[in-house]
Amino acid sequence: MTDTIERDQPATPAKEPGRFSLLRVTGGAAAGPLVILFLLNVADELDRSAFAVLTPTIRDDFGLDNQGILGIIGLIGIIALGSQVLIGYYADRFSRVKIALGGAAVWGFFTLFTGLAPTVALLVVARSATGIGRAVVDPTHNALLADYYPPETRVKVYGFHRAANSVGQILGPLLGGGLAFLFGWRAPFLLFWIPTILLVLIALRTLKDPVRGNFERRAMGASEEAIATEEAPPSFAEAWRICNQVQTLRRIWLSLPFLAASLIGLGSLYSIYYADEFGLNDFERGVAAAFTEPFQLVGIAIGIPIAAKLGARNPALVLRFLAVTGVVVGVAIVAFALAPTLPLAIAANVVIAAVLAIIIPGVYAVLSLAIPPRARSLGFAIGSLYILPGVLVLPIVGSFADSIGIRGAFIVLVPIFIIGSFIIASAGTFLAADVNKVRASSVAQAEVLAARRNGQSKLLLVKDLDAGYEGVQVLFNVNFEVDEGEIIALLGTNGAGKSTLLRAISGLLPASAGAVIFDGQDMTYAPPQEVAARGVVQVPGGKGVFPGLTVEENIRIAGWLFQKDKAYLAKATEEVLGFFPVLKERWDQPAGNLSGGEQQMLTLSQAFIAKPKLLMIDELSLGLAPIIVEQLLEIVRAIRDRGTTIILVEQSVNVALTIAETAFFMEKGEIRFRGPTSELLERPDIL
Repeated sequence: MTDTIERDQPATPAKEPGRFSLLRVTGGAAAGPLVILFLLNVADELDRSAFAVLTPTIRDDFGLDNQGILGIIGLIGIIALGSQVLIGYYADRFSRVKIALGGAAVWGFFTLFTGLAPTVALLVVARSATGIGRAVVDPTHNALLADYYPPETRVKVYGFHRAANSVGQILGPLLGGGLAFLFGWRAPFLLFWIPTILLVLIALRTLKDPVRGNFERRAMGASEEAIATEEAPPSFAEAWRICNQVQTLRRIWLSLPFLAASLIGLGSLYSIYYADEFGLNDFERGVAAAFTEPFQLVGIAIGIPIAAKLGARNPALVLRFLAVTGVVVGVAIVAFALAPTLPLAIAANVVIAAVLAIIIPGVYAVLSLAIPPRARSLGFAIGSLYILPGVLVLPIVGSFADSIGIRGAFIVLVPIFIIGSFIIASAGTFLAADVNKVRASSVAQAEVLAARRNGQSKLLLVKDLDAGYEGVQVLFNVNFEVDEGEIIALLGTNGAGKSTLLRAISGLLPASAGAVIFDGQDMTYAPPQEVAARGVVQVPGGKGVFPGLTVEENIRIAGWLFQKDKAYLAKATEEVLGFFPVLKERWDQPAGNLSGGEQQMLTLSQAFIAKPKLLMIDELSLGLAPIIVEQLLEIVRAIRDRGTTIILVEQSVNVALTIAETAFFMEKGEIRFRGPTSELLERPDIL
């Protein structure tokens, strides 16, 4: 459950904002949260950029070579990135503001500890802790911005937030390099923690959590009650499946190893390049970096409005625009690596900084549209796992710099970066569909939760569900609902999609679109074991037993959810043996030796013991004699009498008429009929 937190909603100003007002960036929503997150990002970048500029000095002070210092930086990056997934998971469940500020306090404290570290081991500890503290930024800041500000403003919002990195990369090298030149490399870290802690104290009093997904629901015209209703947080496995079904997100993840290997290597080599090739000291490197970084702001000022206009026409155009910028960066890296003089190197560096500044906010803006709100923090964080391979190659980049020269190491990075840029561009193919799925699903879940609180919701609601196998779509926009205590007959010929629908409900087959809401809780992407734990049990047609295990062992396995309730298991076992005495006679025999009808008896006995809220039976009567079917129907009725809701998949209209009151008829993956089973006799087209 989410914890109790104050909510902050965007406010629309009464008058037209001025030309240079931040309200033009936020689309009229309150600018305060953006300013605070911006300043926290600046404070984070002071420490990071100062360490980057001072890398050669720190390398020499601890007696390391290029491979050694880059290996340490890579190790620190792995620790920080590895922690992001866990942070993202908790940020989807608890207050993102508190997690963001807690991380800022951690990096502030260990920035101070960096300046005090006497050994390489303690330096690694300090930098790893600052990295873990900073690991909260991507999953929390990006998710918060998506819920503070409407979709049409997000390219500008993420661009402004990203400009904080540029400001920090201007001030960090300049202040860090100057302080290190005057007082030694430790001096900047003994001071840079102070603004971070001050900002944390201010933000604790002013920053509040917004409602997750409120803009997505508003965009689909949801009711005010639904807009204000926050979706229940998913489990880790469910959140992972939610993110993994977003095709845009998967394609961008694939680009990250290429981009990370090139960008992290590029950032780590800058200072070494200036020190080794042009002999710049700490202060001179700081001045060079401080001169270069303002052009990131120029790139943002020029590129982000272009990206915003493209995004207004079609968000996929933003991704194609980023591919073009990637080619420009690749050419500039080559020019930088081959520059014969310092002014030419700085000029190429200016181009790299200006154009690179456009890429990250553009990607974040697109992701904020494509990741479902209830798993948005984890969606941003999972990318860190794909960045890890790029971090792992840092020692290799360092060895290139040692063996073929630092200029050659830069050249090696160029094709890697361009490949990553074009993979990002290819994600545009899926973006429109993913955005529509996110919005429709968010509305469905919120409206059901709101209705459930008022006692109006169905036990099971399937809304606009699509699903299929290996790219072949089987279900098309299926809408299906079941009241508590009903027996529903789901009818249709072979290949109609009946079993596929049951598999999608039970979590065995992830949906490609739509929503499955059970008992007021979304479980569209919940894994099968969690679906079963919530009270949904499926009896597969002809495949419900473990043939190598005895009847007794199959019965015992069915009670896995009630292992501690021995009295219930004993009573339930006695009841099912009363329904099917033949099972007691075959108690010690392998289930595979039973007849087809006896195996169905065992399967239904397992379902009875599992005590489900919803039981889905696939092809109960298929291939069985009528007398056996009647025996099976007896326990089905008994299960219903205990309060269980039942969905019975059937090809036999006679069986449906015998036990069910309501029927759904499926054909070619769509629901063609819904109504009382008695009306089936009046539909010769279905019969």
